[in-house]
Amino acid sequence: MNPSSPIAIEFKDVSKVFGNFYANRKINFSIAKGSIHGLIGENGAGKSTAMKVLFGIQPKDEGEILVNGNLVKIKNPIHAMTLGIGMVHQHFMLADSETVLDNIILGREPKNFFGMIQREKAKKELVQICESYGLQFSRWDTKVQDLSVGEQQRAEIIKLLYQKSEVLILDEPTAVLTPQEVKELFVNLRKLKAEGKTIVLISHKLKEVLEFTDSVTVMRRGEVVGTKVTSETNEDELAEMMVGRKVTFTYQGPRKILSNQGAQPKPVLKFNSNKVKLELRPGEILGVAGVQGNGQTELLKVLSNPSTYGEKYFKEKYDYTVNGKEIGDATPFDLRKMGVGLVPEDRLSEALLKQQDMTENFLLGQHHDERYVSHGILGKMINRTKVRTEVEKNIRDFDIRPPYTTVWAGKMSGGNQQKLVMARLLDPKPSILFIAHPTRGVDVGAIEKIHESIMQERNLGKSVILFSSELDELIDLSDRIVVFFDGKIHGEFSRKEFDPWAIGKVMGGA
Repeated sequence: MNPSSPIAIEFKDVSKVFGNFYANRKINFSIAKGSIHGLIGENGAGKSTAMKVLFGIQPKDEGEILVNGNLVKIKNPIHAMTLGIGMVHQHFMLADSETVLDNIILGREPKNFFGMIQREKAKKELVQICESYGLQFSRWDTKVQDLSVGEQQRAEIIKLLYQKSEVLILDEPTAVLTPQEVKELFVNLRKLKAEGKTIVLISHKLKEVLEFTDSVTVMRRGEVVGTKVTSETNEDELAEMMVGRKVTFTYQGPRKILSNQGAQPKPVLKFNSNKVKLELRPGEILGVAGVQGNGQTELLKVLSNPSTYGEKYFKEKYDYTVNGKEIGDATPFDLRKMGVGLVPEDRLSEALLKQQDMTENFLLGQHHDERYVSHGILGKMINRTKVRTEVEKNIRDFDIRPPYTTVWAGKMSGGNQQKLVMARLLDPKPSILFIAHPTRGVDVGAIEKIHESIMQERNLGKSVILFSSELDELIDLSDRIVVFFDGKIHGEFSRKEFDPWAIGKVMGGA
């Protein structure tokens, strides 16, 4: 950051405490006006909390915040907006059943003399905003639920510009975007920067931070470790600042050699339809690649819950067997009894109860597990002491933060939620694992742990189907990769054939 640059935001000894836990402890850093400023750190490092304090969602307990050099006490998000501060949350804050237009103008609706909302006037203003900032968007009358994730994010950014935000906070903006949408997002962010907007980018993706930011602040365990000019640092240095130790970006542990001699081992899973033919072998990781929206999600849903999604997504006849047994219209509970485990794509809507604690979430799907059941005069009952003991063990093993069994899942950072879901998956020791986006929104230190856990299962002879939008992750972990395009398997690569460029071309339809 140029010392002569005017400062948009400054934190001075700001602290935020929850009970005895310091989410932020005397943090100090500043953000230059008209810059893209990265904010990075492990899950639970306090990044999002600091920005929620800035946006008025959480009141600070100590310290001072200056906006454009003026000391302010931000009361709530509405007050933050009047100061020119806006925030796009990791999980978008849009009403799915309402139109994009009504979502954007909510609370700032232009009205005529009779109090009627002037939607056409608002639409003209939004068109002018998009033209001014070079943003491509026209689906004002479309319901949010009918937009792609990338379009929803663009609507959120346009909403901030409509609110006349000068400081735009983006929390993990690329966590759920396709590569094309990521590229488009950063083209738009650079346009906004060129117009004088200040952008705060909370991210776990160090490559993106290094490519697109001007400066970057690193946080660890609620404190600021330091701020670097992006052009003067590198991935290794930032990772070590985040975690407090050297971090490897690829799996470095043992990889058990799969036997290729003699007859191929009998597949543990087969799926055959006129579009998709899959075989999963014992002790292998089968990677599933493809740009989002090309059929991977539908396949995962059918594999993990054929009773609900089989006919919906595969109307034609298909054959699905696990260990030689026909699956038919099995339920997720049926599959669990057969040794199949799942990490779904969306942890919040499909894997966790936000208003329940870690213990209750760990127990999901395991209520009938004899390890957690006591037999008494009233019959079977959940032994919560045993469950809590196992949760405490997994908290230590996976370094889940905050390290308290009573913390609600909805109060945890995204990465710590993901570690809880992974811990629950592995607890009953399944033999076949369906894992979708295991490190989405997860910091570099936690990625190491999750990758090690997946590889350990593989080396023990377990079989894994790994769905990921991160091609580097698939190449690092997989033994084979199949590529989806337009609802079909468009190509297959053995490990010795892995080439990011070649796989990427097939992902694009080549």
